[in-house]
Amino acid sequence: MSDGKEAKLAELQLLMERWFQRAKNRMKTLENPFNLANGHIFVLMHMYRVGTCKVNDAARMLGITSGAATGLTDKLVTLGLVERTRQEEDRRVVKLSLTAQGKDTVEQTWKQRREWFTSIVGRLDDSQIDIVLNAFTLLYRMLDDNQDQQNKEVER
Repeated sequence: MSDGKEAKLAELQLLMERWFQRAKNRMKTLENPFNLANGHIFVLMHMYRVGTCKVNDAARMLGITSGAATGLTDKLVTLGLVERTRQEEDRRVVKLSLTAQGKDTVEQTWKQRREWFTSIVGRLDDSQIDIVLNAFTLLYRMLDDNQDQQNKEVER
């Protein structure tokens, strides 16, 4: 790899790390009536998108143990944001789904995050937004492809 490319990659990495750290810190300051950690919010948002999931699904998504995911989802159940349902076909299988209050919490969180994001990125013109969108789409695909490759290696 050339010195120029290596320097650009180092600069890009630093800028991305700064952006994500600042964004993460800002997300923490948004209204959070249940004082939820990011892991809780990610699980709620995942359930909002997919409808129902199992504890193991949440564990895989967050990269944590199923025991840790059980503790995380226990808090969401206690707060009334998530409900557990046992499957009739196999009582050992427990599905998690959002309650109405859980859905409201996700929608409120998305609204706040969208408003914050728009206040920053919305200052770009359309062509700049297209550039950023294309760059992040490319990076996400590369990350996804890399994860798929790692999963195949683990399966071997």
